[in-house]
Amino acid sequence: MSASNIERFDQLAGRIFADLYEAFPLPKTLSDISHGEKGLDPVFNAEFFFVATVRWLASSGYVTHGKQDNRFVFEDCVLTAKGLEVLKATPDSLTESSIGSQLQDAAKSGLVDSVKTLVGKALAIGAAKGYTAAAAWISS
Repeated sequence: MSASNIERFDQLAGRIFADLYEAFPLPKTLSDISHGEKGLDPVFNAEFFFVATVRWLASSGYVTHGKQDNRFVFEDCVLTAKGLEVLKATPDSLTESSIGSQLQDAAKSGLVDSVKTLVGKALAIGAAKGYTAAAAWISS
């Protein structure tokens, strides 16, 4: 059974977050070759999915990037303040490591389910912070 787009997104976004968190504040080049999925059904276009994922993370304010060198390479990628804040969050208790550190460990170990769960937590924290900021602005 093939993974859903949401599952693929979570896994890919997790690897991207882990790479950028490890490199922060230095920019990093991201490509579909280093982040592409292996063993996918031939109908699924991993290159375009990679591009769509990076663009979504950028338009949502989690990462920035320089020029798109070719169709499947993004230069000068770095976490934004929002992306870094979300990845530095500790999700369950003050004694746990940050989401970014947990993502790095899970990505290096190939723990796909952990990567997907951590990305979900990171995006939820980011959405909550955006909602809180918008509510504060409206009430001011």
